Amino acid sequence: MALVAPFRALYYNPAIITHPEEVVTPPYDVINPQEREAFAALNPYNMVDLILPQPRPGDDHLYNRYTRAAATFRQWQREMVLERDLEPAYYYWETEFEVEGRKYTRKGVVALVRLEPFSSGGIRPHEQTFSAPKADRLELIKATQAHFSPIFAIYPDPEDVVLATLRQNLPSEPMMAFKDSDGYFQRSFRVTERACLAAVRRAFEKMTLYIADGHHRYETALNYQKWMKSRYLQASANASFNYILMYLSNIFDPELVILMAHRLLAGPRVKKVEEGSLFSRAAEYFEVTPLNYPPGSDGPSVDFLQEHLAASSPQETVFILLGYGLRAWRLKLREGVRQKVLAREMHPALAQLDVVVLNYLMFEKVLGLDAKALDDQQTCKFTSKIPEAVDILKRGEASLAFILNPTRVEQVQQVAGAGLTMPRKSTYFYPKVKDGIVLSPINPGEEIIIP
Repeated sequence: MALVAPFRALYYNPAIITHPEEVVTPPYDVINPQEREAFAALNPYNMVDLILPQPRPGDDHLYNRYTRAAATFRQWQREMVLERDLEPAYYYWETEFEVEGRKYTRKGVVALVRLEPFSSGGIRPHEQTFSAPKADRLELIKATQAHFSPIFAIYPDPEDVVLATLRQNLPSEPMMAFKDSDGYFQRSFRVTERACLAAVRRAFEKMTLYIADGHHRYETALNYQKWMKSRYLQASANASFNYILMYLSNIFDPELVILMAHRLLAGPRVKKVEEGSLFSRAAEYFEVTPLNYPPGSDGPSVDFLQEHLAASSPQETVFILLGYGLRAWRLKLREGVRQKVLAREMHPALAQLDVVVLNYLMFEKVLGLDAKALDDQQTCKFTSKIPEAVDILKRGEASLAFILNPTRVEQVQQVAGAGLTMPRKSTYFYPKVKDGIVLSPINPGEEIIIP
């Protein structure tokens, strides 16, 4: 199925970068402007200068934020701030983190994966994407000729063959070990033993990969591949531009955590929807229950919302609506609606998803939002943090917020396995895979060696 290959990674030179926490960042799409400035101030070699270059007055098609990122990337290599491994490796990676007081250790491996169209079935998406980010990322990859940010993918390995094989061949010392900006511990090892590389590659050949995070970047890599093939007509199938950098984790790992990307709606079209009109239409599909905050509280707490968000069974759809003066309502899908309305319109794997219920019944049927509105990032906003959703409403940057339960990993597999896609931002595999642990340059004349 998928071809998962070892490669010669670029990484920060430990002789120069002695504090990796000063240079490693989250992916570009979760860094706000204030955070970007804070990261840039930590170290002149911080990843934000590569993944999130900033525009300047006077930029044109020859000199702009993308060409500056490319120049910075070349300079860091000349200065040996970034150095490259001499032989191919898989990179075993552990992340220790905490959610709601519980500690987890997620395991994964970083490799190059040969690009395939989704129609081939070897690599499958599970979410729809926005248009604007793909155009932005394509310009960056064209200018820099590198993959800075690993795609996060999951694979079905019930016996944990891949990671167990890698663990048996770990060197005594990690290539990088540090506590990141979120306070989570990151530890990575390079594995170069040839028999191990071949065994891991063979194990992956039997598996389908499901993209967990990074759909925009994968689709961008496909567009870049098409562009490069038009320029290098004689390039082989193993040319480096036919591959993409991926972090791969086992679906069956109990330490795999999915959070929810809660929805916020903004703009004049949503703002003018009257409370009475919304709930009278919503009552056709949902049981609507107003929620009263505890005495003395000035708004919804996380505990309060999670308590009322709890569903009595995995088959039940419940979400919380916040708005109209920061008041709250619990909406529960009426019995029979899923079968009578949703099942007639879509595949059963989609009809079971809370985010699909929300999108189809609330956003489309009740609020009348069309596909163009839902593709507009100014109309439809997302956050995985309930307090941030509340703050956005308080600041008046959105009119309505919808707090949801997380999508389950088996639902991701069912949807992707059926060749379907969920609405945008249906999952948040937590925490995000960091940028700056390993990078992959793209040299059109370089071929990936398959063990």
